[in-house]
Amino acid sequence: MRELPPVSTSWSEGRYFDRWMLVHFLGGVTGAFSNVYFGLTIARVYAVGAALMVVWELAEYAVGVRESGENRLLDVVVGLAGVFSALLIAPSLTVTGQHVAFGVSVLAFVGGGAAGWIARRKRRAAAR
Repeated sequence: MRELPPVSTSWSEGRYFDRWMLVHFLGGVTGAFSNVYFGLTIARVYAVGAALMVVWELAEYAVGVRESGENRLLDVVVGLAGVFSALLIAPSLTVTGQHVAFGVSVLAFVGGGAAGWIARRKRRAAAR
């Protein structure tokens, strides 16, 4: 495997941390705030969140995204930290506030994912 820097402040992969971690965190936040629609127990929110994050990592691998094992594990841990953060905040919000928080988190998650995807496409085009 190629040598990776421990931390990358760009969209390029870091062995432990890179900008994609923010997208994984926002994915966890979004998933937890979506519970306003599902009403799952806290344990089930974590179980579903963890399962979806692991499936996401497997899907990344299936489409050719190769990350260090540490990065993959931290992606899941950071995503669960997003779930924790949203579940910590959600009870202090009204139901309307939770809907707004969900909408804002979706926009941030999609925006971050799009920015990373565009950066990856530019990097691949430049490498050709």
